[in-house]
Amino acid sequence: MLQTVLAATGLVVCIALGVHMALPYRWQARVDAGVAALQSWAQLQFARLTGWRRRQRQTRAAALEAERVIRRARESALHDARDSRTDGEWDGNVYRPKSFEKPKKPH
Repeated sequence: MLQTVLAATGLVVCIALGVHMALPYRWQARVDAGVAALQSWAQLQFARLTGWRRRQRQTRAAALEAERVIRRARESALHDARDSRTDGEWDGNVYRPKSFEKPKKPH
């Protein structure tokens, strides 16, 4: 069974190459350009198919890293607030110290 499939595939490739060689030059160039475009499209589809898991994994890792950095910054700010050096409030993941609310002195 496998030998028959391989033999048939080899025969089809040989016939296709023979027909390609018999074509005029312009048609050969057109066929070659079409095959190159088809190959490029197939590679893009394969990359999309295999790359979605990698993108999901990278997105998940980036979200975890961002959460870790935000938590570390929040803990650091809370630690500073307990030391009474700074006082402020959290608005989502943004820390706004009360020292920023002082009115500016006119010059």
